Amino acid sequence: MMNTRKAIFLTNKNELHSDVTGGVQLCSQEFHNIIESDEEINLSDYYVPYTRDIIQRILVRCHFENYSVFDIKKESAALIDYISKENITVVFINMASTVRFAKPIKQKFGDGVKIVLLSHGNNSGDFLHLITKPIKKPFRLRKWFSKVRLGRLISTEAEYRVNWLDSVVTLSETEKQIENWFGAKKTTFLPRLLYKDFLHRNPTPGRIGFVGRLDHPPNFQGVLILLAEMARQNTGLQFRLVGAPNAYGMKIKQQFPFVEYLGELSDQNLEKEVATWSFFLNPVWWYSTGASTKLGRAISWGLPIITTTAGMRGYEWRKGSLLVADTPGDMVIKLTLESQTMERIKYWSEQTELVASSGPDQIELINRIRATYE
Repeated sequence: MMNTRKAIFLTNKNELHSDVTGGVQLCSQEFHNIIESDEEINLSDYYVPYTRDIIQRILVRCHFENYSVFDIKKESAALIDYISKENITVVFINMASTVRFAKPIKQKFGDGVKIVLLSHGNNSGDFLHLITKPIKKPFRLRKWFSKVRLGRLISTEAEYRVNWLDSVVTLSETEKQIENWFGAKKTTFLPRLLYKDFLHRNPTPGRIGFVGRLDHPPNFQGVLILLAEMARQNTGLQFRLVGAPNAYGMKIKQQFPFVEYLGELSDQNLEKEVATWSFFLNPVWWYSTGASTKLGRAISWGLPIITTTAGMRGYEWRKGSLLVADTPGDMVIKLTLESQTMERIKYWSEQTELVASSGPDQIELINRIRATYE
């Protein structure tokens, strides 16, 4: 008879289940489903609320918090009591923002409880992008405070890897190496699951499109950079833009009138829309935290895809290929060449279908998770 280990999935409930399922929820659910499928683990969920402490909330609002979105002192006693009473031997901490719970757990139980961080990316990663590539020019005092905060974030991240975590699971190979640099004892890269949900497609040659949150700086800036290059080359391609908030979409359309901005679409209407595209765009010009969840969705639909190398982080497959371009100029040239004929559109769609059919299987991913706590 197989011996099972009792474990908890430590998370804020909204990071696992929410009225609107975004990238955070998708990755949390994938982590959860893989762990739950492990026959060696008896998993239960343990939810922790966001802090109600006034000072902590002010720091969060002012973008000066240092992993302080939870009230550790208030919540840790009940958590430790639960771990003790339920004989929990593995704690999976969902998201880096929850990492401060590791210290009181490790101080109480030592090696008797393994602590595994399921990282969606470190706070310092996206924050570094914000301060080096700001959308608006910051005031001098804000720049100084941002540098101080970046240092505090990196210091905290390294401290917890060295002292309080047993292992870290990342969503990309790049972040696995960053975790090694921080001093993590054990690191594992868990690629995203690929699946087949191919659409009945009727693509229009020359029609390309982007889907994503437009108030996410890498998305907003990435689209603007690509559109500027399209305008410079005067390609005549049809650019369809889907995403919220509307204010950001209208700002893009005002700057580039050839953009057809469609706002935010329901899942059903989105599938109808992308089925008419000759290419799905993934213009990720910088390495950011986590994985590009919209890429996984486009792969599942079997769409022709053009992406950057950075945009493919977090994925592994054995067959097929995506069209890759790592500069805006190269992406526009390749789109102009590859999106105009049904023959080439069909070829790249078939390549995507091969990719969707050859990702890692569930057993492989379970074994990678097992390596973090054994």
